[in-house]
Amino acid sequence: MDTLKAIEARRSIRKFKPDPVDPAQITSILEAGRLAPSGTNCQPWKFLVVRDAEKRRLITECAYGQKMIAEAPVTIVLLGDRQAYKKRLRRGMELVEIGAVSGETMEKVGQAYKERGNDRDRADNSIVLNCAIAGQQMIIAATALGLGTCWVMLIKKEELATALSLPENLVPVALIPLGHPDQNPAPRPRYDLGEIAWDEEVGEVWEG
Repeated sequence: MDTLKAIEARRSIRKFKPDPVDPAQITSILEAGRLAPSGTNCQPWKFLVVRDAEKRRLITECAYGQKMIAEAPVTIVLLGDRQAYKKRLRRGMELVEIGAVSGETMEKVGQAYKERGNDRDRADNSIVLNCAIAGQQMIIAATALGLGTCWVMLIKKEELATALSLPENLVPVALIPLGHPDQNPAPRPRYDLGEIAWDEEVGEVWEG
């Protein structure tokens, strides 16, 4: 499927057939996430593929009982890796090497990181933003393969981390239940471009 058509066709699927998903398709979806862009190429994501029914039941409990997680044959748990964030300054030097920023600028960035110290909330926010890009790419890839997904962030993160025995450096970002759709929902409302896209200045409507 063409990428733009896959974006148009994507729907939040909350009813799935029990049919298993081909492991090769899961691998293709994970590859789409792996190839996502990230700030300073820090790649702070990990993908936990859960097919076991009991584990999916536990995840459902940590997601306020959203039953599509238990019903979908696969759930991808999107995790952020705090250790990846610590490598950001080294990754940032790649920008210097390719001439995107100057060494002086990167030195200032490095100093800001040091002054910021161990600001976990700030680091976690950056991790979530980057992981969301990987999650979106996986969702579009799944749509192109004829599969359904749902982007789920309504989760009890601490309980989920405990249920999955996650190490401290891994933080749950989102859940992506995955499977063969058992529904064909109509598209949800979206704003028109005239309401959200501007040309050069705020308020100047983009007209192409």
